[in-house]
Amino acid sequence: MKSNSMAHHFHLLQEQRVHYVPCIYSLQEEQLWHREKEEKWSIGEHFYHLYLILKMLKTATKFSLLLTPYAKMRRNKPFATEIHDIYEEYKNKKGSGMRAPGILVPPSKIRFTLSSDDIEQLLVNETSAMQKLVKNIEEDIAGHIVFPDPIAHYPNLIQSIQLLAIHEKHHFTIMTAQYNRLIASSEVLSLK
Repeated sequence: MKSNSMAHHFHLLQEQRVHYVPCIYSLQEEQLWHREKEEKWSIGEHFYHLYLILKMLKTATKFSLLLTPYAKMRRNKPFATEIHDIYEEYKNKKGSGMRAPGILVPPSKIRFTLSSDDIEQLLVNETSAMQKLVKNIEEDIAGHIVFPDPIAHYPNLIQSIQLLAIHEKHHFTIMTAQYNRLIASSEVLSLK
């Protein structure tokens, strides 16, 4: 990858997944898709949401690459390679988590249709496609390809890859808590 910063952020994404993804393989299908509350997503739905985010970012990146000539003209100007946790910032300001726009909400028909393998493969394939799309973009160009996202403070391509990692970590934290409650309730049931 021509951009060291994007390579670093993709590496962080992979490291997190190596740590968090294996837990889904210990879940039975009904546990993977179990909702603790009807309005809250299951672990499987959280994973599918992460896939939808990747898919949307890949599509947005394809369109944003039209800005490459403009980015080349600005290549000698400074740009950011890091971004803060906008999800934490939002939660601190609003007192609750950010709601996903409809396009990023897992469809209800997805429940019980995918296995753990399917879910992981969706993430792997979409990440690979995203890496392939941006691998030849130089850092000083990627730093000036900006996305029109006011909530994320108009991140550039490099920052957007880091936001993927931040976003996944946010969901992995939620899923880990759900997973621990599922395992604890399964152990209680098996003792009866």
